[in-house]
Amino acid sequence: MLYRILRYFLPLLLTSTLYPAAMAAEQITWGKHHVPPYMIREGEWAHQGIFDLTLDVIKENLPQYQHVELAAPFPRVINEIKKGSHWCYIGMLQTPEREAYGYFSLPTSIFLPLRIIVRRDRMAQFKGPQSLQALLQNRQFTTSVMRNRSYSPTVDKLLAAYPPKENYSEQVEAISMLLAGRIDYMIEIPLLAFDQARQMNRPGELAAIPTQEADEIVYNRVMCPKNDWGRNVIDQINKVLIANRSKPHYRSIVEKWHDAESVAEIRRMYDTVFLKTP
Repeated sequence: MLYRILRYFLPLLLTSTLYPAAMAAEQITWGKHHVPPYMIREGEWAHQGIFDLTLDVIKENLPQYQHVELAAPFPRVINEIKKGSHWCYIGMLQTPEREAYGYFSLPTSIFLPLRIIVRRDRMAQFKGPQSLQALLQNRQFTTSVMRNRSYSPTVDKLLAAYPPKENYSEQVEAISMLLAGRIDYMIEIPLLAFDQARQMNRPGELAAIPTQEADEIVYNRVMCPKNDWGRNVIDQINKVLIANRSKPHYRSIVEKWHDAESVAEIRRMYDTVFLKTP
């Protein structure tokens, strides 16, 4: 009897004790932080952000993994991926620097062009379109940028050439500083900045000004670590995206929270550009 019991349970015991790494490999930790309306971690609209809902599509179609969403500042997410941890992030811009330590999926959603965001009562000081390079060179005006964030190819080059003295980890920090007059302007997506101000009970207090240099439309992607595990996860995510991005439900996620003019811009490029971008 004892022999039969051991013969049945011993393989299970050995599997759980000798191969914990194999079991852990089935979990994906998704780094998440509060950047409404892309990631909404709290409040009435919690988990109704564009990245939140896109991630739901991915999770639903990858049931072989245990998906764990973990609140973490953006710099920590980057550090975990650099270390090769089993972390991924949805909403990353692909850059040559990041390609050195991460794999990227096909585009998941769209960032419309960045703008100079200022307090509406100070618009007279920022007659547009503004030269972002001139603003960054002008030390009378201060701004702040998110640590480890990529804004767009053009903006990244300008920030490298003229780095601001201030930086932040959470987007709400910068909006608070802007509204309080501690910084003079931000480089941001209007949808994101205006929604954050609205959530802080300061609707309509910010304005967006076009830039002379940066009018790029860029794409968000999933990023996973540059190792065999990350490559395998990205390959499976790409299959999910190919199967779902052309469906009405997915299109509605990409358009969510945008105003009518922005939705029209997204629709003009969705089939001809977005779905064909590698």
